[in-house]
Amino acid sequence: MTDKISVNCQAKLSEAITKLSAMFRDKKFMVVSLRPGKDRTLDQNALWFAMYQRIAEMTQIGDIEDARRHCKLHYGVQILINEDAGFREGWYATMRHLSYEQKLALMGGCPLFGPDGFPVTRLFNRAQGVAYTDRIVAYFSGLGVVFTDLLSQEAA
Repeated sequence: MTDKISVNCQAKLSEAITKLSAMFRDKKFMVVSLRPGKDRTLDQNALWFAMYQRIAEMTQIGDIEDARRHCKLHYGVQILINEDAGFREGWYATMRHLSYEQKLALMGGCPLFGPDGFPVTRLFNRAQGVAYTDRIVAYFSGLGVVFTDLLSQEAA
């Protein structure tokens, strides 16, 4: 059982202390890790969801989930293939032979990989996440999708 709580206000601090106390009462032994900083995945995931929504609104790609599948397969997988030898080896061994439609379907929620689909963006480090965002912007801006407002909120 692992819990992760981002503490960014008094209420979250109270929640963390309450969970820690309850776990100690129940288990008596725990491993606790603390680190300062902001959980970038929450902000990044929110940005990507807004981008997928914008892509769905401004293109003929389909709905938000279709935009997400497209971006994961076309940009995320390529980043990981280029930068992670283990991922590349696994992709080539298990996924490369599948049809485009099968690969695209597996990027979304499915019984094999769960509600988030084939793991791509959750494997990213910070630099890969930035590259993913940049690639989405570069491609879809060329199709007339405007992300300026979303990206300016990200910088704030």
